[in-house]
Amino acid sequence: MAMSLATSLISVFLVVGTTQGASFAVSTSSFSSSLRLESVDFSSPSDGFGAFQWESLSGRTCKDYVGRTENGGATFSPLVHVMSWDCANRDFDTELTSDGRGDLFLFGPQLYVSHNNALTWSAASHLGPILDVDAVGRSIWALRSICTSAEVARSTPCGASLLESTNGGRTWQLSPSPWGSTNEIADDPATMQTYLVRLSQDTAYVMLSPSPLFSGKPSTTPLWFTTNGGRTWANREAPCHIGAWSAAFSVAPDGTLMTVCASQPSAGMQLKTVLESSNGGRSWTLKAGGSGTSFPEIDDGYLGSIDLLSKNKAFVVGGRSSLMETLDGGATWKAVQPHIGSTAGGTFQVTFFGGSDGLVLGNNDNDNERMTLWKTIDAGASWKVVIPKTAAPSNDDSMSKGLQ
Repeated sequence: MAMSLATSLISVFLVVGTTQGASFAVSTSSFSSSLRLESVDFSSPSDGFGAFQWESLSGRTCKDYVGRTENGGATFSPLVHVMSWDCANRDFDTELTSDGRGDLFLFGPQLYVSHNNALTWSAASHLGPILDVDAVGRSIWALRSICTSAEVARSTPCGASLLESTNGGRTWQLSPSPWGSTNEIADDPATMQTYLVRLSQDTAYVMLSPSPLFSGKPSTTPLWFTTNGGRTWANREAPCHIGAWSAAFSVAPDGTLMTVCASQPSAGMQLKTVLESSNGGRSWTLKAGGSGTSFPEIDDGYLGSIDLLSKNKAFVVGGRSSLMETLDGGATWKAVQPHIGSTAGGTFQVTFFGGSDGLVLGNNDNDNERMTLWKTIDAGASWKVVIPKTAAPSNDDSMSKGLQ
């Protein structure tokens, strides 16, 4: 059903945040060692952007910075300050998306936008908490959580709406969507979960988190499909076969769909089911898990996101999990050897570039749990470690004055 605001234009009024206060000087080396790589977005194996989080020694001030790389993540420069917040009062996780044309989007409890390859940033705070952003050229879609504040978004299930921009995120309009008042975002959504999968400017899937069913009955994962740019949507929900708290979704180049559902997390594990569809989600085949069966390999760790390379081959990442791989369409899974990422910390992103080149972001057991990139040029047959290097940013006045 079309919303009354579907055609009303939402202008983006941008406000840049600042940070005040100083108590001690910080050297370039100590600054770099305090950075944690949160999220990456690459348009090719060599070109991309990285979002880094920094926390002061006092634990009071947290900041996000974004830098550009042209050498596959070996260096990110210049590093630009985007936002600051009180670490003690807000758990602020962010993700990064770019359109490959100079427009970038750093999103989480609110949205920050750059239109010059991350050199300057502005806040679009009036748009609210953003769950996912996907870009096809200058056509940008953002899935927004319908909550009154970031705190509510983290603690209370709520609906979602779709925002669209045709000019690289400079202005937005509310798109008609059938799920706005009916489906909910789960209390504890998957880390780095993909909600939006766009195959072209007109063809896309939107997947919402399954709402926990306390009756003990299996959940379904809300999934919607459009072929006309979002004017109309078809319901393609996936049956999880378990009471699911989160789900992950991916589309292979040949159109095969894969959904992984996960139960409530407990002690570093989640019961999971793996579903496959070869007809655009009209029907689904249970490939693994469910019906009270045990599937220990895929059950290890928490569910994050998946990347389906072909009908048979996929990778899955998540908290408390190293990189997992299937070669038979999801029927069996194994941890990639040697381990990519940490079973103590986790893996948080897996991305392939339409061929054999791909990367994984996760904690490194061999480097004191440091966030690290692993890169492959042979579709995951072998991986190379990349330790990103950065320098202190030049646009953050507090770096020269000292930081709290």
